[in-house]
Amino acid sequence: MRDKNQTAKHISICAGIIGIAGVFIWFGMGLLLPSVFIVAAIVLSLNLILRSSGKLVLQKIDIKKWMTRSCSVLLIILTVFVSVYGLIFSIQDRMVFYNVKDPQSREFLQRRPEYKEIEFTAGNGKTYHGMMYQKFDNNAPLVIYFGGNGEVSHQHMRLREEQNRWIYFSGYNYLFVDYEGYGLNNGKAHYLNIYEEALAVFDYAAALASVDSSRIAAMGYSLGTGSAVYLAAHRPVAGLILAAPYANGYDFYNNMLPIFIGPMKLLVKQKFPSDEYAANVTCPALVFASHKDETIPFSSSKRLAELFSGNVDFMAVENANHNGIFREPGVYERLQNFLKEVQK
Repeated sequence: MRDKNQTAKHISICAGIIGIAGVFIWFGMGLLLPSVFIVAAIVLSLNLILRSSGKLVLQKIDIKKWMTRSCSVLLIILTVFVSVYGLIFSIQDRMVFYNVKDPQSREFLQRRPEYKEIEFTAGNGKTYHGMMYQKFDNNAPLVIYFGGNGEVSHQHMRLREEQNRWIYFSGYNYLFVDYEGYGLNNGKAHYLNIYEEALAVFDYAAALASVDSSRIAAMGYSLGTGSAVYLAAHRPVAGLILAAPYANGYDFYNNMLPIFIGPMKLLVKQKFPSDEYAANVTCPALVFASHKDETIPFSSSKRLAELFSGNVDFMAVENANHNGIFREPGVYERLQNFLKEVQK
C-alpha cells in the first residue's frame, strides 16, 4: 500500500510540475500550447482523484481500461476546445465587417451633379470604388473619410445631404472610398487590406487636380479610425479627426467578450494596432470619445490620444452612445473649427 501511495504521490507531483510548466510557457512566452496544458491538467486531475480515493489506491487498477477512459476524456476536451476556437476564429469577420451595399442611395446621388462616383486601380492592382462630394474643381482642401463597419459611401453621402451636414465642411471636397466587399468593391475586408487601401486612396486623391495635396485631412469613425491613424502615420496628412477611436482591436473585442488576454489574444484576427502607429502621427489631431460608448471603451480612446506626437484636441462627450456621438451638441462645431485651422 505504501508503494502505491508513494507512486500516486510521485505521479501527482510530476503532473503538477508539467502543468505549472505549461502555464509558464503559455503565458510567459505567449505561445498557444493547449495540448500540453490540457494533458497536464487531465493528468493532474486524475491523480488528485487517485490520491483522494483510498479505494482506487488499495484496489488493482485495470491499466488498459484506465488509459481508454483517459484518452476518451482527452479527446472530448480537445474536440470542445478546437470547436470553440474555430467558432470564435471564424465569426470574427462577420462581427467586424458587414459588407454593406445601398443601391437606393446610389440612385439618389446620381441625380445630383456635385456627387461623383470614384473608380481607380491602385498600384497593388486592386480597383476601388467610392463617392466624392466635389464642390471645387481646382486645388481645394480635402477630407478623406473612413467609415464604421456598417457604413457605405452612398448611404453616408446621402445622410450628409439629408441632414444638411456639409455646412460644417465648408471649403472642402470630401472623399469616401469603400472597403473591400463594400458597395461596388470586390474582395473581403481585413484590417491589413483596409490599411493598404488607405494609402492607395491618399495617393490617388493627392494626384487629383481638384485637391490641394498639402491640405488633406484624414477622418475616421469607429472601425475607420484604424485606417485614419495608419494613414496619418505613413502619409503627410494635414490633420486627423477621430470619432470613437480604439487603441487596438483587443480593446473592442474584450469589450464584447472579455477573454482575449494572454495567449487568448492569438484568437484575434483583426488586430487593428493603432497604438503601434500613433507615435508616428505628428499632425494636429481632434479626438471625440464618449464615456457612455458601449462599443469602444472611453479608456481605449483616451489611451490612443495620449500616444500621438502632435497636438491633440480631445473632446470628452458625456452621454452619447456609440452611434450617437455626432449628435451631441458642439461636436460638429468643434470639427468645423478644426478644419478651418487645417485649411489655412
